[in-house]
Amino acid sequence: MTKRKPAGKHGGNYAARGASRGRSGHDAASRAKPSRPVTPNRAGGFAGGDRPYDYAAYESEPATPEYMARLFAKHVFSVDTRQLERFWLYYDLLRRHNAALDLTRIMGIEATVLKHFIDSAIILRWFAPVGPVLDIGSGPGFPGVPLAIMRPDIRFILGESRGKRVGFLEEVVATLRLDNCEIFAKSVREDSPLGEDHGRPVGDIVTRALETMPPTLERVLPFIAPGRKVAFLKGPGCGEEIAAARAAFAGVYALAGDVEYTLPDAEQGRRLVIFEKCAHG
Repeated sequence: MTKRKPAGKHGGNYAARGASRGRSGHDAASRAKPSRPVTPNRAGGFAGGDRPYDYAAYESEPATPEYMARLFAKHVFSVDTRQLERFWLYYDLLRRHNAALDLTRIMGIEATVLKHFIDSAIILRWFAPVGPVLDIGSGPGFPGVPLAIMRPDIRFILGESRGKRVGFLEEVVATLRLDNCEIFAKSVREDSPLGEDHGRPVGDIVTRALETMPPTLERVLPFIAPGRKVAFLKGPGCGEEIAAARAAFAGVYALAGDVEYTLPDAEQGRRLVIFEKCAHG
């Protein structure tokens, strides 16, 4: 069956224009951050400006599994003993490798639990993924690894093309014993060897802070099956992206969900946007 190309002025010629996670332009004064001390615990290196890769400088108290458990409880996010153990191992790997690999600019256990772990996995409250779930642009594993920790019954494919981050993901999968995860160490594109035709079926798709919606919908069009969904983890200010995607892919994808929420016990606004491939798309 001939696959339909999206209609509209953007059809077939998208460029990644950056992810919409509620970021906006600020003047120099608003971007300025107070200087933080560099303590003897610093692993080495800097993540832009005066921000040292010194996790202790960003933690209210020493990071421990017990403290992590209290943080999950504070944010009203339930994890069992096995899940907590895996999240702790994951945090330890991020902390040990961040300086060398520049994995994330979010430092400290408090911020990591809320802005990476919970921010990734909370979508399970509104989204019931069908596996194998493909995480496009997984980077150091977001949102795929937290989702895989919370749903060990579902298979996940972590799509990441950057060599150092692929190596990190391999260590994460091995250390956490995530038997439900595999790594797709290539860019996910329209001609990627994915889907039933290539013996690598894909169910639903998730992506966080990768690019705008239209180019993602286009790149997965050849291998996503009708009825399957693409879930975007976004900031609140993505209305124009949604409108552009609906206009460009009318009859190909339908908007199946648009949930605005804030992270529990926090003020960070988020938006989960879900498109479903139409039967004749």
